[in-house]
Amino acid sequence: MELFADGVSLGRDWMSPTTYVIPRDTRVISVEGIDKGSFFGILGSFSNGMVTDASWKCIPRIKYPGWNSPDFDDSNWPAAVERANQGDKPLGEIPGIAWTAKWIWSAGQPDLVYCRLRLQ
Repeated sequence: MELFADGVSLGRDWMSPTTYVIPRDTRVISVEGIDKGSFFGILGSFSNGMVTDASWKCIPRIKYPGWNSPDFDDSNWPAAVERANQGDKPLGEIPGIAWTAKWIWSAGQPDLVYCRLRLQ
């Protein structure tokens, strides 16, 4: 995955829990997720209590110009699909992630998704 805050990459990590610092004035968080052939999904929690869940929006495969920008119009994007709860098998508990977080993805099982959450 690659995590963005207002279109600026905060880093990439594919398989392990990672801590990122999101600037205070961030308006949108976005994630590009790639299925690498095993259990797939995006799972995360934030220090302010926000988690990955159906309040996020996700689309499959189409990388629209500016998709990770706070000015991008995502009003037609569908809600993320909650695939599993934090702690569910096959992955079990992921240390450092809130128990209320959900594994999210786009509908179907695409190998590439773009997800975003408006904060402001």
